[in-house]
Amino acid sequence: MFRHICLFILLCCTTLLATGQSRTSTQSPINSPKPIDSATLSKIISQQVKDTSGKSAIRLSDTSVAIIITRLETYTLMLNQVMSTLRRGMDTVEISESIPLIDSSMRVVKKDMTAFGSTNNVHDLYTNRVLLVQLERKLDKWQDQLFKFHDRLVNITDTLQILRQDTSMRNIPAENELRDIYVGQMASLIQKWRQVDSANKRNLLHLGLLQNRVAKRYIDVTNLLEDMDYQLTRFNQRMFNKDFSYLWEPPLPGKKGPRFPEVLHRSVRKNLNILKIFFAVSGPIYLFWILGAGLFLWWVRVNAGKIKRKHEDREAESILQHSRYLYRHQLASTVVLTATLSFLVSIQYPIFYSGICWMIAAVATTFIIRNNVPDNLFKRWLLLVFLLALYCVNNLLIQVTFFEQWGIFAGGILSVILGLYLLKTLRNTTLPLPKYSRSAIWTFTILSGLSVLLVLMARVAAAKIMGAASVVSITMALAIVLTVEILMEAIYIQVEAKKDSSTFISMIDYQNIKSRLKTIFYIVASIGWVALLARNLYLYDGLYEIISNLLMAERKIGNFTFSFSSVIIFLLIIWLSTVVTQIISYLLGYTGQSSQPQKKLGSAMLLIRLAILGAGTLLAFAASGIPMDKLAIVVGALGVGIGFGLQNIVNNLVSGVILAFEKPIEVGDVIELGTRTGVVKEIGIRSSKISAGDGSEVIVPNGDLIAQQLVNWTLTSRTRRVDVIVGVAYGTDLKKALTIIKDYLLNLDDILKTPEPVVLLQNFRDTGVDIQSMFWISDLGQAGVMKSEVLTDIYVRLQEAGISIAHPRPQQLQINMEPGMWKQPPAATTPATPAQPVAAVTPTPAASATGRSGETLPPTAGD
Repeated sequence: MFRHICLFILLCCTTLLATGQSRTSTQSPINSPKPIDSATLSKIISQQVKDTSGKSAIRLSDTSVAIIITRLETYTLMLNQVMSTLRRGMDTVEISESIPLIDSSMRVVKKDMTAFGSTNNVHDLYTNRVLLVQLERKLDKWQDQLFKFHDRLVNITDTLQILRQDTSMRNIPAENELRDIYVGQMASLIQKWRQVDSANKRNLLHLGLLQNRVAKRYIDVTNLLEDMDYQLTRFNQRMFNKDFSYLWEPPLPGKKGPRFPEVLHRSVRKNLNILKIFFAVSGPIYLFWILGAGLFLWWVRVNAGKIKRKHEDREAESILQHSRYLYRHQLASTVVLTATLSFLVSIQYPIFYSGICWMIAAVATTFIIRNNVPDNLFKRWLLLVFLLALYCVNNLLIQVTFFEQWGIFAGGILSVILGLYLLKTLRNTTLPLPKYSRSAIWTFTILSGLSVLLVLMARVAAAKIMGAASVVSITMALAIVLTVEILMEAIYIQVEAKKDSSTFISMIDYQNIKSRLKTIFYIVASIGWVALLARNLYLYDGLYEIISNLLMAERKIGNFTFSFSSVIIFLLIIWLSTVVTQIISYLLGYTGQSSQPQKKLGSAMLLIRLAILGAGTLLAFAASGIPMDKLAIVVGALGVGIGFGLQNIVNNLVSGVILAFEKPIEVGDVIELGTRTGVVKEIGIRSSKISAGDGSEVIVPNGDLIAQQLVNWTLTSRTRRVDVIVGVAYGTDLKKALTIIKDYLLNLDDILKTPEPVVLLQNFRDTGVDIQSMFWISDLGQAGVMKSEVLTDIYVRLQEAGISIAHPRPQQLQINMEPGMWKQPPAATTPATPAQPVAAVTPTPAASATGRSGETLPPTAGD
């Protein structure tokens, strides 16, 4: 591109040199160039060629014809594109049309600043400041845009200047016919160049004037903003000074001021004007929130419809009833959510806009809770909404009146009484209230009491701030709590609607994430509520500056420089990395809800978790500003720690990596490790979790999984052999028994046919003959159930075939009770034969010479 530009510059330079030598009279300036026809240009070029004085700038050449023609075509296309861009012009119409709006906005602020001596409303001062901040941002954005346009035009100017000064196009064809064609094309090209130069200068002139207008207004807005900050500083210094008459005495004759209706009319008109200007400068923010509310309502209704289509009416209604706010009050819940989020993020918005959002949120909250709270509490809530409306109107007033002073006093008394009543009711209520409800009510009561005290001391401005902050904080606290509940219910409905699909949402178990997600939402909501309270007390800017300075200030420990913000960023990224790994572990790992996980991603999941933690650590170092060479120090310290006592931990970490690559076990595998048997639930970085059959979870270091002998029942498949031993009595037809059992196993559907079941005679025992049956099943998780079923069926079939199951029999002894038998027998002269084992003996009648029969005794425990 640069080569082409240079060639075009040479062409222009040739023309300018030719026109400079043929100038015999006063010519028009460059701003209004005259067209040069081909005949004139040809005559000039011919004179240059015939010039023998050695000053000629044009040389004849026969070798550069193709190059010259190609360059002419390239530059013609390039100039056409540049001219098209210049004709479209720079997009400065919006800036030109918006400058009058900036002027009218500054006139409103200037008019208010002239009346600051009689204005005691800090809300009005902050509204003006918000407007000036928005104007400053708008003008700064315009300046950046205009500077980009200016740079673009300057680049075009520099390009044209370079083209004028380049001399590489001084060679022209020596052949007369080719020279005539070349001269005509060059004349057309020169004309385009002059047009581009003229249009570029006009754009530069217009842009310079516009930049001057914007810069002037930017300076004026900056000066006004500095003056406004000074006025706010002075107001904060004298905020607790006496600024009006006491309640028990009439105002001074010269201090009565205007009447309340007149002040109210002027205040509303002024705030409406400021709100219109704000929307005109910043854009219609309300359209964004209305669109968001419409999308949220549509989303909820679509998900509710999916639940109704997937389930029966009664079951669908039971599911949806768990969302007691969102499903029953869809429109009101959407309004509460939208309005609450709007005023939480509206840090630099006019007080009129914030007041509208507060009232919308309070009214929508009223519709939601009217059937969910007792009547006595609902009536107190209505009183709170009424007080909120009064303070929203009071915040708009640009001047204090005697009527307003009495209104603040009455509102403060009502608020104190209401706060004490709520604290008393809170002790006996059974409603599921948030954890810090009592703290919020105490804050409301204390601020209301301060408002009453300040208005009695004739500090009306401070009393207004305290009263408004107390009522806004307690009413919007309920709206914020409802917002958290509505968000949780929206997630619940989404999960239920997608439960049977194959999307990402279907992998989420709402009950498992409910408590964690709700805790996060409440933490964010608490921060938002504290920020809202600080804004209404006009402490937000000061606290923000203090916290920013505290976090951003650089501190040193030896040669190491750091800031609290970098430490927080470092810890936050590490924490987020850990949370992400937990989420991945939950979504891709074994959750314990099924004995057969669909995917065995334990090793891949472990590698992903290691990668995320490693990337998170590196990102934490980079984002926090910690030099990467410090990482070498950490690694060195870690090496020293390994030498002094971290061998076991490092062993487990390395073993985890080995498990990830070697894959001896996967999530969901059934393993035996020593005396422990269970299902692998999670393969962690340092340790793994095994879910035992009794419901316990065993934490096993990864080093033990590598070092010890491990039995994996499901490494390649989930099939398993089941052994069943059945004993039959002696005298049984063994072939018949074997056939019955074999036929039964072959005909059972749940038993695999390959390998075929085997029935063998195993052993002879004292009580009977053992028959062993061996068969295979497809799922080892059903081994216990199948064994019980097979034993039951075999017992029934053997009984039906008349085959007795072997069982132990009690031993019996026959004892002769004749008197002669009690004498001790003489010593044997012959060796005694070994005593035979006494088995179960059936008692028989004993015949004797005396005719007495033997007497049988029952067996004793000693027998």
